[in-house]
Amino acid sequence: MRTKTPATLEAKIERLVREHLGAQHLLVKAAVERAFAARTASPEVATQRRRTRVRRPSSAVADLAERLLEAVQACPGETMAVLAARMGEKSRALHRPMMRLKKEGGVRSAGERNATRYFPMGKKAA
Repeated sequence: MRTKTPATLEAKIERLVREHLGAQHLLVKAAVERAFAARTASPEVATQRRRTRVRRPSSAVADLAERLLEAVQACPGETMAVLAARMGEKSRALHRPMMRLKKEGGVRSAGERNATRYFPMGKKAA
C-alpha cells in the first residue's frame, strides 16, 4: 500500500498545480485585457480634459479688482486665501486683479508666496 500512496499523492499535487496555473492564466489574461482597454480609452479621456481658456473681459477684471480692493481695505494685512474666501472666489481667480491693483498703486504686498500679505495704499485705484 505504501507504493500507491506516493503515486496518488504525486497525482493529486500535479492536478492541484495544473488547476492553480489555469486559474492564474485566466487572471493574467483578464488583467492584460483591462490594461489594454484602459490604454485605448486614455486618449479620449485626455481630449476631454483639455479645456480652452476663456479670457475674461477687462471690465470683469476691473469689477473684480474693485471688490478685491474693498476686501483688502476691510481686512488689511491678510493673505490671498483669506481675501478669496471673503469674496467667495478662488485665489487663482484673484491673481490678475491683484496685479492690476498693485500696478495702479491701490495695494502693496509684503512677503513671499503663500505668506504674502496685502495692504491698502492711500491712493484708491481708479
